[in-house]
Amino acid sequence: MKPTRIAKSLERARPGPNHAVEFPERVALYIHAMHRESAAALLDAFSDAPRARANAYIADLKAIDSAQRQARLTREFGAVPDAADRAQQLLVEASPPLRRAIFRHLPAAMQARFAHLATAAEPCPPAMDALAARLAREVVRARA
Repeated sequence: MKPTRIAKSLERARPGPNHAVEFPERVALYIHAMHRESAAALLDAFSDAPRARANAYIADLKAIDSAQRQARLTREFGAVPDAADRAQQLLVEASPPLRRAIFRHLPAAMQARFAHLATAAEPCPPAMDALAARLAREVVRARA
């Protein structure tokens, strides 16, 4: 068997939406979440290249929905401290099929805490899967 050849090097590949971002993008993400109205003025403190990257990232953030922005915030800045306890409470109160669907959408670190729920993937109705994904996102993010 021949090894698979990668067309472009990993260093030159543009990061996708699930890739960890660098400092200018992280600052832009925080500013967009906390100070959306004054984001342009706050980003003026950057030099030219980082400012351009941060502004491009904010343009990308404006193009996605709120749930995806919240997911990026959680991925970049971590879950709230009581997220595991909140997940525990949610999983206890959910019905067994919903419990398994929620488990599949939890971050890997939380899945390890609830390893007893790891079973073979059963088919899940799309509406239940969407609800489970939303509940899993909500349980790890800060309360407003």
